[in-house]
Amino acid sequence: MAMASQRPDPRTVADQMIVTIAEHLREGEAVATGLNSHVPILAVAVAKVIHGRRIRLLTVAEAHDPELERIELTYSTGDPSWAGLGTVLPMIEAFDLVQQGKVDVMFLGPLQIDSETNFNLSVIGPYERPKVRLTGGAASAFIAPLVRRLFLWKTKHTKRDLVERVDFVTATARNSTNEVYLFTDLCVFRFDRSARAWTLEALHPWADVETVRENTGFRFQVSSPVRTRPPSEEERALIDRMDPQGLRLRAFY
Repeated sequence: MAMASQRPDPRTVADQMIVTIAEHLREGEAVATGLNSHVPILAVAVAKVIHGRRIRLLTVAEAHDPELERIELTYSTGDPSWAGLGTVLPMIEAFDLVQQGKVDVMFLGPLQIDSETNFNLSVIGPYERPKVRLTGGAASAFIAPLVRRLFLWKTKHTKRDLVERVDFVTATARNSTNEVYLFTDLCVFRFDRSARAWTLEALHPWADVETVRENTGFRFQVSSPVRTRPPSEEERALIDRMDPQGLRLRAFY
């Protein structure tokens, strides 16, 4: 595959990630998001509003299936006002749905992800004397192996983030049978359970296989990765309308 150029500006990267994630969401899925999830929320909106897929959104603020086209993003995607645009689903009931296998997709944005789907939201460095103490995993250890499809996402694809072994295993899908995807600012990986390895599935226009290798701390399989498509004007318009402050861009600087 021909050499690609450097990463473009954050808006281009963010919107490319959003529509790429949206294309992986399927008709009829129940999709859950957490805090600071502007990119996943916008991906769900693109899939629902632009492409007309019936997707049921469960948010961390207990808003169930809000009218996304009426939402203007604020600093937290745990905005309680969203509940007024749909119905209320208490978190305890959402956890029950996860345990029953009725949540299809969960988005999680860990700091570190490794070669076996382990991910870290806890500490950098030794647990007893960490260099950095992170936000913690909340219910991720419970949710990650139980949802039908786990969508991990990283806006900075580097060897510090995609590592051979995480500093601390907050959660894992290693021993599950679910599908696991990893969306980054360079590419899309899918975890191949038979090979117990990540497979490079797609590349953004500015990336190539060698760039991904140079920025990834674990080995991965390559099997004819496709190119992701750029956002359409209609998709860009929806993203800008829902996020006029550009809050989705904060994670890319």
